[in-house]
Amino acid sequence: MTHRTDLEHKALCNSWPVPVDKVKNEAKLLAQTTIIRIEKHTDQFKVSPNVVFSGLELIPDSSSDKALDSLGSVEENLGIFQEILSSLPVDNVDQILADIINLQTIIRSLAVSISCTPLKSRNTDHLENFLKNNSTFRFTIGNVALDRLQKYLLKLIRNLDQLKKC
Repeated sequence: MTHRTDLEHKALCNSWPVPVDKVKNEAKLLAQTTIIRIEKHTDQFKVSPNVVFSGLELIPDSSSDKALDSLGSVEENLGIFQEILSSLPVDNVDQILADIINLQTIIRSLAVSISCTPLKSRNTDHLENFLKNNSTFRFTIGNVALDRLQKYLLKLIRNLDQLKKC
């Protein structure tokens, strides 16, 4: 029978958590990169920001002066943008979609770093019905979503350092 020393019971490797400021900077950089991708995409198809039709209120709109209120709401809104862009056959948004998914992951890790509980699945029936019923207007909806996503990401970059709430 062999006896193990205390040293043998220790983990073979340790790592320190990534500093929150570094994670926030990564999120800001990814948001800025995504904004540039959106600008390149939307230069081809301009849609009036004053477009009005029923259901557009389901797409997050950050035009108010109100600051972003929590990491959970940011994660949820990014999820809405992800769902819209992945469900519409809009060309050349694959990289923007990947950026949103990665940004969601970063926001989730920030939330975990301040001991937030994971978000519950949200009910997306209204959004799914809106997208299905308005598939004829997919280019307009897609471009409105990209315009609002761009503005949302700008607001995220400006407000990320103040977000300390789940």
